[in-house]
Amino acid sequence: MFMRASRSLGACAAATLVAASGVVAIGGPAHALPVNQVCTGTWTVSYNPPITDTPRQVSATLSADFPSCTDPQAPSASYSQSFTDTVSCATLLNTGSATHTFVWSNPAAQPSTFAYSWTVSDIGGQAVITSTGSIISGKYASDSAEQVSVLVTPDPIQCALSGVAMLTGPTTLTIFNP
Repeated sequence: MFMRASRSLGACAAATLVAASGVVAIGGPAHALPVNQVCTGTWTVSYNPPITDTPRQVSATLSADFPSCTDPQAPSASYSQSFTDTVSCATLLNTGSATHTFVWSNPAAQPSTFAYSWTVSDIGGQAVITSTGSIISGKYASDSAEQVSVLVTPDPIQCALSGVAMLTGPTTLTIFNP
């Protein structure tokens, strides 16, 4: 099971990277946005209390570590944010909107605040979270951005028993020129 999940995550991460690299067509092939920054990393959601098969309100902490970014002025980043949501093993995250701040590893690069809305899609047994919005302050201010993150559906036995306290998966951040 672990190898199958790892291969699925790897395939999804590779597809995400392909989709996020280069340029993205907006409104047809004549309108493309150049990319300022692409970061890849790992996304983690911790739930308290652990999520089970029964929907309930939980406190959660979402954090991401991007050890590899394409802009040498901001070669890596991280962020962390806390939230409350009513979730279960079948609904890992509800759609919504929020902000969080990417802290770049280069102290000369101002932290970037990302204001975004997200959607959650179930693709092949994985929750794919797509966050789209704008950088509203700091490095890349006024640029648009998209973050795509993947979480594997939790183990049903663990969901039925003690619950799942943490999920993790790959994530990719792409920041576009306005």
